[in-house]
Amino acid sequence: MNKPEKPQRQRPKAKRIKIGAIVEFAVKGGFAYAQYIHKATYSGPCIRIFKGIYPERLVDPVALANQKEQLITFYPITSRHNEGFYEVVGWAPVPEHLQELPLFKSLWDPSIPFITSYFWRLVNGETGESWRVGDKTSDRQKVSEILPEEYHHLPTWCICCKESLIDRIELGWTHETDVFGPTYAEFCQQRAQKEAAAAPPPKAKSVSERLPSPRPNPIEKSLQKLLNRLDGIMEKHEEVQDTDVREQLHEAMYNAFVLAKADYELPEEFGMYTKTGNKSVRSALATFLKKANDMAAKAGLDSEQIRLAAFQDIDVTSENGSTYDEYFGEL
Repeated sequence: MNKPEKPQRQRPKAKRIKIGAIVEFAVKGGFAYAQYIHKATYSGPCIRIFKGIYPERLVDPVALANQKEQLITFYPITSRHNEGFYEVVGWAPVPEHLQELPLFKSLWDPSIPFITSYFWRLVNGETGESWRVGDKTSDRQKVSEILPEEYHHLPTWCICCKESLIDRIELGWTHETDVFGPTYAEFCQQRAQKEAAAAPPPKAKSVSERLPSPRPNPIEKSLQKLLNRLDGIMEKHEEVQDTDVREQLHEAMYNAFVLAKADYELPEEFGMYTKTGNKSVRSALATFLKKANDMAAKAGLDSEQIRLAAFQDIDVTSENGSTYDEYFGEL
């Protein structure tokens, strides 16, 4: 009697993506293409995005490798978190002019703590080293004038999340857009304002569902500083508003402030794409919690409901107009 054959085990698909890979993204209106060109020690994986959105899949997407790119940006394409978001459709050598990372530019503005004026910095994406270039101004309309023209073409330093990467592709974003148009953070703020204006007014919550925020709110200044810091982090690490990060921030704030658990310790990671991003978020929360818990205790905010109401004070906004729910959702 013949023994039954053992079923052959299928090998798992390879998860690793190689430098030089050409990838395809599904976007509004069709498909867009990019190439993985570098993995920087400080900023992580870097991609170049090719011009155009194609209504049909390209038969030979590798041919795009000979074209000039529309945009260069950092995006964690090697992260397992992003599997299924793109498809590898080919490979081509990285062009000579991108064998080494170019310099990047970065606009610093009053949304960043302790910054009072607009000015530009150049950034070494490999090491994170940066230095100021050009003049500074208090006038938002003059930020293009204070950056020397020879640097206008440089890519903007930023680590994109999925949503912001697709936004940039669909908007036809270029390296000059941040110089002459709104920055991506400003674009998001403008879009949110338009959506809020077009949306029907929210249904008012009853007193039993939510207590009114205390007046005066003892944590108002600390909360505003926290939102300012998160706005500053958003400029460099856009994934801070990803759903996954927001959920982790939500959990941390609920345990550390609303419930005020004495034995609760902030996690080291919050789903950010880099160690720098996680460290910046943790530092912002730790600074807020140290001050806010002290002020809340002195003011007698001794119940879960009233501490929640103090944190969910919709009248407290950052200098850019951000509110608590943009980073923490509804607690």
